[in-house]
Amino acid sequence: THCWDLPPQLGGCVPETGSKPFQNAINGKEPGSWHLPLTPNNGGLEPDWTWAGDEGAAKREAVERISANSEAIVAFASRGAGSTGFPRYGALLADPNAVSNESIQPFVDASLKIVALKLLDTDNKSNCDEAMKDLASVFRREGGGELVEQVATSLAYLRD
Repeated sequence: THCWDLPPQLGGCVPETGSKPFQNAINGKEPGSWHLPLTPNNGGLEPDWTWAGDEGAAKREAVERISANSEAIVAFASRGAGSTGFPRYGALLADPNAVSNESIQPFVDASLKIVALKLLDTDNKSNCDEAMKDLASVFRREGGGELVEQVATSLAYLRD
């Protein structure tokens, strides 16, 4: 937890000596840390969650959580293409006053439904990749490149 200390919250902190490999893994700069299939144990940097069950169980639980709370998750994700709150917070992803971009919520919702299907597709027969490409084409046709960028930004906001 000390490889990326939080100076705004703690004040005057500096990274620990030797923390660069951990910072790189967290930031996706370490090979394998943000690419599928994931490297077991994140290349030895952290233990896997063997207590959480197999990969299939984790995917099913993720889909269940997305499905059970989809309205709130879509609204939260759409903050990525929304506006900052007032007063502003230094940590953009933790801004409790951030405003969701309601106009893109149906597009974010459609994208998350395809992601959920992909998570459940154990034998790659559902054509989710093709469905996502088709959806991106619809986004471009309906709202241009700006809509595609806003949806991508919202999904990244949710991921991060």
